[in-house]
Amino acid sequence: MHSSLRSVSRRLRRAAAVGTVSAVVASGLVAASVVAAAPAVAADKPKVTIVATGGTLAGKATGRDTYTSYRAGTYPMSDLLAGIQPEVSAFADVDVVQFGNAGSGGYTIAQYRDLTMAVEAALTTSDAVVVTTGTDTMEEFAYWLDLTVQNKKPVVITGAMRPWAAGDTAADAMVLGSDGPANLLQSIRLAASQSTFCFGTVLMLNDEIHAARDVTKGNSTRNDTFVTRMSGVLGWIDGANVVVNRAPARVLDCASEDWFTPFDLDEVSGDLPRVEIFYNYQAAGGEAIAAYAAAGVKGIVTAGTGAGGISAAPGRERTAAINNQGMWFVSTTRTGSGSVTGGSGNIIPGGDLLPQKARLLLLLSRAFTEDVAVARGWFSDFGNPSFSTASLAGSVDPLPGGSTPDPEPTPTGEPTPTGEPTPTGEPSPTGEPTPTGEPTAEPTAEPTGEPTPTAPGAVAGGGSGGSDGGALAVTGFGGIGAVALAALMMLGAGIVAVVRRRHRHLAEQVISH
Repeated sequence: MHSSLRSVSRRLRRAAAVGTVSAVVASGLVAASVVAAAPAVAADKPKVTIVATGGTLAGKATGRDTYTSYRAGTYPMSDLLAGIQPEVSAFADVDVVQFGNAGSGGYTIAQYRDLTMAVEAALTTSDAVVVTTGTDTMEEFAYWLDLTVQNKKPVVITGAMRPWAAGDTAADAMVLGSDGPANLLQSIRLAASQSTFCFGTVLMLNDEIHAARDVTKGNSTRNDTFVTRMSGVLGWIDGANVVVNRAPARVLDCASEDWFTPFDLDEVSGDLPRVEIFYNYQAAGGEAIAAYAAAGVKGIVTAGTGAGGISAAPGRERTAAINNQGMWFVSTTRTGSGSVTGGSGNIIPGGDLLPQKARLLLLLSRAFTEDVAVARGWFSDFGNPSFSTASLAGSVDPLPGGSTPDPEPTPTGEPTPTGEPTPTGEPSPTGEPTPTGEPTAEPTAEPTGEPTPTAPGAVAGGGSGGSDGGALAVTGFGGIGAVALAALMMLGAGIVAVVRRRHRHLAEQVISH
């Protein structure tokens, strides 16, 4: 059963967010405060909520010079926040939600679900949220929130590779070279800046900003552990300066409902389905897949060799699990980067999603649909989004100034005595029919070399009327009226500036013949 009250509340919040985005887009401004439900804060001090879950950031070391021997999730976030005051209050109004205090690997999927709810609740009154957690599974925390949080405001996840302190409190015996204080300060700075509005969840560590979908932990102990292979960082923070030089593809949908994923956790109840990962290797056995199928697992992500291949024995068990249990499989690669394509039926290609990320998307897909074809589309649209502006090619003017090029004239027949084109709707000097095909009542006087005022939308210059009566009409001046054109021509402007030199050149060529 759906939770009607929470669902209605979520939709109201979502509508408010969409309205705000539309207003920002329309005005061309970036809002410092997105929702006005909370008590007003100064425009230069947005409200940021820290949702803390523990991790190394809150860890207690065995000594000030000890970086790998510590107990994660020891100090409360309120104590850590006090350690970066008053500096943080210079740019943000910060409050704390202590969601938990443990290592990242200790959280369950049910708690992940509760974390999403906690973040969404905080975003109803705050301009942004910072989530702190351990780095071991931080990329999974980040991607889960990226897929499930139904709010466009910034969500930044951070932590530390070195524990905060070695004393009884966070203020005692600070660990030498701890990265925790700087990471916490800079993540709040990033969130408060609104620079990642509509980015979904981003990860910020070591002054680098990464997309939740793409980032992975690349080293077991180094401070610069997080990397985004192939694509690179979204940006960085230099001192107090936030620099963002690329964005996730979903920002293209910022002003529309298409930005939201289908994974609104208010819409599902009960336990979320179990999904596992199978790691392939040379001559791997298939017993693990058979055991997972017997245990009622709903889906398996295969971390295959190369472009997603698995060995013969697990391949047979995969086929049996599909036929007998209707299990879904997602093919990924264990190489760490590169795409996996193809697949049919209950085998879905994971694209370039890492296996641990594909598992979360498969889990949510199994919770929200029974149609594998729908899930396949979600893996394409949400799991592997990419930038494409092809749809704008036919509607956005490619030239500076916002006007399309004037059509090139094709002079035919004889030019007028002055070499100027015959204006539309006026008799030619020879008394020949006008371009409309109607004969003139009287021939004009001797040509004076001056152009005759034209009808709206037609401009003299550049070409010549032909023997078929076809005078050149240059269009594309938008709202310029006939009166304005006539005035310009009577002032002797002659040829409007937008008519290109090539038009004149073509007319001169015709005259020379």
